[in-house]
Amino acid sequence: KQWYQRRVAITAGVEGGFRYPMDYNYVIQNFTSFRYGREVGPGVTQTFLYMFVPSEQLAGGSRTFSLVLSINYRGEDGTIYTDSPFNETISVFEIDEGFDTEIFFMYVLLAALFALCLFGARYLFASAFGSRKSGRKTIETGTQGGIDYDYIPKEHLKKQKVTKRD
Repeated sequence: KQWYQRRVAITAGVEGGFRYPMDYNYVIQNFTSFRYGREVGPGVTQTFLYMFVPSEQLAGGSRTFSLVLSINYRGEDGTIYTDSPFNETISVFEIDEGFDTEIFFMYVLLAALFALCLFGARYLFASAFGSRKSGRKTIETGTQGGIDYDYIPKEHLKKQKVTKRD
């Protein structure tokens, strides 16, 4: 295709996405479509910046995808053309971090479940094989006359007569 080398073209936009390598019609993830609207003259090479971030769900394992970047441009007569300057199979890998929070919280959950099982087993064994306390419970009835009144002032111990006034 040498059409764009002989005529002026206006670049409408750049778009991209991951596609299934065996079937081009099956789209796995679409990326942002950037609109440029730049005029490119005959025989001129133009560079376009296109940034994208793959979904984190696609990382993990050695899955391969077809990365397709397409340029949409318009000729002088208004006809719209599409060209794919980049169409290759790539692999997406997950960055290996030093500390994985998902694994950490899984171990915390397992430790909590283990502690809960130990507590339940202790409770069952204590109720099944524990010693049974027999005998009567002691009921508190108060003191039996052994009260020491020495610390109470004498005037408080005397009963006072209450007179009613009408």
